[in-house]
Amino acid sequence: MKHTLLFICFLIFTLPLVAQNQHMNWYFGFGSGLNFSSGNPVTVGGNAMISIESCASISDANGNKLFYTDGATVWNMFNSDMPNGTGLLGHKSSQCMIIPKPGNPGKYYIVVTDAIERGCVNGITYSEVDMNLQGGFGEVTSVKNVQLNAFNGEWITAVRHANCVDTWIITHGTNPNNFFLAYHVSASGINPTPVSSNLGISLQPDVKAIGIMRPNPQGTKIALSRPYNGMGSIELIDFDKATGAATGMSNLYTSTTTPGQPYGLEFSRSGNRLYSGETGMTNNRIFQYDMTAPNIPATRTPVGQFLTSQGEMGQIQIAPNDKIYINYNAWPAVDFLGVISNPELLGTNCGYVENAVSLGTSATFGLPWYYNPEYLMPSPLELGPDISLCPETNVTLSNSLSNVPGATYLWSDGSTNPTLQVSQPGTYWVQYQVESCLTTTDTITISTDTTQISHLVGDTSGCAPFTIQLTGISPSTITEWIWDLGNGTSIHTQNAEFTYTTPGIYPISLKAISSNDCLVEDSVAILAEAFPVPIANFSIEPTPIKPFIPNIFTDQSTGNITDWSWKVNDLLVSTAPQFTYTMVDFFQPLTVSLTVTNSDGCSDEKKIIAFKPDDLIYVPNAFTPDGNEFNPVFKPVDYLGLVREFTIYNRWGEVVWSGKSARDGWDGTVNGIQAPTGVYNWVITMASNTDVVSKEIYGHVTLVR
Repeated sequence: MKHTLLFICFLIFTLPLVAQNQHMNWYFGFGSGLNFSSGNPVTVGGNAMISIESCASISDANGNKLFYTDGATVWNMFNSDMPNGTGLLGHKSSQCMIIPKPGNPGKYYIVVTDAIERGCVNGITYSEVDMNLQGGFGEVTSVKNVQLNAFNGEWITAVRHANCVDTWIITHGTNPNNFFLAYHVSASGINPTPVSSNLGISLQPDVKAIGIMRPNPQGTKIALSRPYNGMGSIELIDFDKATGAATGMSNLYTSTTTPGQPYGLEFSRSGNRLYSGETGMTNNRIFQYDMTAPNIPATRTPVGQFLTSQGEMGQIQIAPNDKIYINYNAWPAVDFLGVISNPELLGTNCGYVENAVSLGTSATFGLPWYYNPEYLMPSPLELGPDISLCPETNVTLSNSLSNVPGATYLWSDGSTNPTLQVSQPGTYWVQYQVESCLTTTDTITISTDTTQISHLVGDTSGCAPFTIQLTGISPSTITEWIWDLGNGTSIHTQNAEFTYTTPGIYPISLKAISSNDCLVEDSVAILAEAFPVPIANFSIEPTPIKPFIPNIFTDQSTGNITDWSWKVNDLLVSTAPQFTYTMVDFFQPLTVSLTVTNSDGCSDEKKIIAFKPDDLIYVPNAFTPDGNEFNPVFKPVDYLGLVREFTIYNRWGEVVWSGKSARDGWDGTVNGIQAPTGVYNWVITMASNTDVVSKEIYGHVTLVR
């Protein structure tokens, strides 16, 4: 593929998607080189340039180096002089830039200005490079050192034409041609007749004819520094990209002392901030202007200062990583660049760092500025993916380029706002155009989310504590389920169970979030009721229970009781609120239970052991037959006179004592001799008054002396 270039010592890129790559390699100063392909600058070697100020470099769409220049010599990608690439009329202490020739892929213009050191005698000139020649390594063509204006200062910059195809080369002349000059660059070449605007600036081709020009990204404002205009100043020029005319100028700053004159200038990527650096004094500073403020000059804020050695701020240049880098003119010389890490942030939040990038070699003043047409080029228009709209909601359609100044919009409904609010399904489109640039279109389809949900719920009523089973059903993808259980509790799973412990009626609702982030609701209402449970209780009269004496059992339950079920030893004996029972068999426990049921069918049971055989007799577990009056005799307490025989055995099973009733007791002797301390076993035989039923009970007692 053939490439042809014209030199301007300043870069212009044709396509927005590759513009940053074309500025990926910087060559400047005394052999300094940087590569930004990793995001941060990395030093590279091989730079053949030795330049105080003037420099420009350009790469291809993939970020591969093509060539670079100091305005006098052009070097190819191998750091060798490009054929016919010497003898350009620029100067190492002036300005240069590189711009592509519109409609001629691979051709570039190098535009250079002469320096005040030799009276700017050559004015502004341009040369052409064709990268098709020399096997794709490039050659400066016969279009070389073509003069545009013989009476010119060092300023030079470029702005994309309003038609988004052509370019304006912008500079300022000197006496007798003291005009703001804009040269139209098109596919047929550079029109040698400029659009001239008289801004009232009168200059001789001397020290006053130097400085920097920088356009904002929109190309509507051009900042111009004049470091030696008396005390030094910064002007802000209004520029018409359609006509090339300067339509007005305002002063941003005029220095009040000889030191501190403004030189380097650069805008942030958005154009909302402008940075300027000082020259001509020790410990120079860098300042920020807020371009969005009503009174821009009043926002002048110092954000950094050069403190390492004596010297001044050089040129200021934005990089592909959107950070702004600063070169220095220091004595002794330094081998590093400064950086503004966050140029969009106000004040010192912008993050100025004096020593940020080590170069390995010294560099003075210059950095390679480049022409960036990205802001106005027809970028891909993107309304985003198709949308499924939630029912009864709307969405604001906003394309990816809604904030571009000068853009016009036409929506499918005829509206011309940057955004469109829609609430109905359908296909919508927008046409987008920036000034006279090509129109681009994007289309989006809006549908309505039809997600539906339902439920499957088990029993919805029961006695508290009542557990309900919940199942959510949907044929669509659900990202979140929301069960509202009517008591302040919510569950966020599709299937769940919940236990109501407090009686009451609870409205249950089911909602869900669809894959389109829509809230979906089950229209079928659910009511869950947890019935109250009665509390069973009863009384016994008289107490304690004794054999052969009638006892009255009376219900004392609470909770709207409608049914009773009395059981004695698990046998149903009554279904009335009260019944009478007489215990006859007192050799087994007497268990009484009451189950009550309320009007909701909920039941409760109270069950007690009303009588135990042990309640008929008490047998101590120790006695002390030591001659005092405390516990000298071991004998049971027989409440009903049921003991018929009472026998005590030693550990060998020998009878040591025996009696016929509880009135008899063992005094701790055997045949009149005191029994030894120890544990003795006993057996008591009990019988009813009729001696029909008998029972033996067993135990042991400790004799203590």
